[in-house]
Amino acid sequence: MSQRILLIEDTTTLQLIYSTNLRNAGYSVDLASNGAEGIDMFMDNNNPVVIMDLFLPDMDGIDVIRRLVQENPHAKIIVITSNGSVNRAVDAMRAGAFDFLLKPFSDERLFSTVAAAFKSAQSRTDINLQTGNFYGFVGRSSLMQETYRKIMRVAPSNAPVFISGERGTGKGTCARAIHEHSGPKSRPFLQFSGSDLAAEMQDTQLFGGFDTTDPEKETTDKSIFERAFGGVLYISEVGDLDPVLQNKLANVLRKSTQHETAADEEDRDFPRIVCSSKSDPYQLLKSGAIRENLFYQLHILTIEMHPLRELGDDIIYIAQVLLGKLASVEHKDFKNLSSDVETLFRNNAWPGNINQLKNLLHSIVATYDGVTVTREMLPIGFVSASHHAANDLKINEDDDPFYMERRNNAIHQLIGLELEEVERKFIEATIQSNGGSIPRAAEVLGVAPSTIYRKRSKP
Repeated sequence: MSQRILLIEDTTTLQLIYSTNLRNAGYSVDLASNGAEGIDMFMDNNNPVVIMDLFLPDMDGIDVIRRLVQENPHAKIIVITSNGSVNRAVDAMRAGAFDFLLKPFSDERLFSTVAAAFKSAQSRTDINLQTGNFYGFVGRSSLMQETYRKIMRVAPSNAPVFISGERGTGKGTCARAIHEHSGPKSRPFLQFSGSDLAAEMQDTQLFGGFDTTDPEKETTDKSIFERAFGGVLYISEVGDLDPVLQNKLANVLRKSTQHETAADEEDRDFPRIVCSSKSDPYQLLKSGAIRENLFYQLHILTIEMHPLRELGDDIIYIAQVLLGKLASVEHKDFKNLSSDVETLFRNNAWPGNINQLKNLLHSIVATYDGVTVTREMLPIGFVSASHHAANDLKINEDDDPFYMERRNNAIHQLIGLELEEVERKFIEATIQSNGGSIPRAAEVLGVAPSTIYRKRSKP
């Protein structure tokens, strides 16, 4: 790969200093003094790495970044900004920048950032998004390919990532992909979930003896946070963290950011934080499930995972890939889906997303023999649920041969869903059947109204 850098800098003295240092380090440097000139030069030379000032005389630097990314999504763009413009640097990262340099920065910081950018560009050239295989993901639709590209854009940065999406859409797979695409696989990847833990246990597991007020203090017993140093710490369902723990995490993130910008301190290589939520991030903030001071430190780079029902024909492709893998595990011969099953799969709402699809196929493969999955192998209620999602019509016996069984066994529609999701749907259905009255629904369910309010408020 060409070691050719495009430098877009309008200040003549800085342009001279940066270009001289880079050339002395062995790089070829193309020079541009404004945004338009830089875009033209980039289109001519297709530089794998771009260094640019965010404040240009003729164009908004963010617009320049978007144009460069549009021309080549694989280009690594490093932005230069002042310490008082960190928010602009964050906007640049969201627009597709690889990393940012805060003035003043040392030659070592410049060289290490450029080296990381070239390394990232070199290691990604062999990725073919058309194959539909990407770090554990399966899918080749335009929506999935855009998700892959977003992962590739955010992975090289050290900025936090907030992943949102329904249950079963692959948020954990996304976090792992960010880690694997960002550098050597030998770096640690730690996952933490506090959803089922009491507040004290959350704190004990995440931080242990780590002193959040003094991150420089060494400890003997390594917490999950400390074991993730040099790598990625993935926090699933961040809104389930205790508010006091959220404040401690915000404090650590603030101190680690200050630490990174302090040139005279030893680098302890704090972990990069990747978090996720099944709820919309701004809804978490509005409801108070996440503290404001933590939200704005985590919500810098964002990825939204698409539900299965939005993926069109990718549903069939994903199902066939999963079917082949499950058949191999169960030593069965299943290879494909019948045409009517494909239609039903396309029409189903898939509230449990990939997890529900995988569980459904596993049940079929384990129960039946054959090469093709047929309509008769589907669980009772699935056919009617698919018809209902597609047409929103009343189901009768002509539409669904399992109509009577569905009426008497409606619970089968919930096969493949997690227990918490089943409970949530049952509560909402009971409230609806009682005219929206929570007290009446509570009486039917035999619980206190406060129990329903609590369960509904949980993201």
